[in-house]
Amino acid sequence: MLKRLLALFLVVPLVELSLLFLIAHFLGWGWTIGITVVSSLLGAYLAKVSGKQWWETVKREWASEGFPVHRLGEGALLLVSMAFMITPGPLTGIIGLLFMIPKVRTAGARGLSRWVSNRFMERLWP
Repeated sequence: MLKRLLALFLVVPLVELSLLFLIAHFLGWGWTIGITVVSSLLGAYLAKVSGKQWWETVKREWASEGFPVHRLGEGALLLVSMAFMITPGPLTGIIGLLFMIPKVRTAGARGLSRWVSNRFMERLWP
């Protein structure tokens, strides 16, 4: 697990830098920096709006049905996408933008909860 995380923390910044240099090669550094700043600001705004929508949904379901456990995975993915959207870089921006789409986030949350429950069952009952 540690090796995977280390590889992830090494590979993602290298890919981000490569993409930034590639974009700068075609558009120039001024446009590249401008696009990066604007995408981070847009990401912060979208994160705020999506977070409020998610929280309103959770509050509404909590009032009518009880605690909505199935929304926790969506919340986790929303937090990750918020971090990706605010982080400057084209790759993380695209990934963050994908998880801002509610249908993609819901499908990802289902997969995440399935993966977590399988991992939990494997460790609890080997």
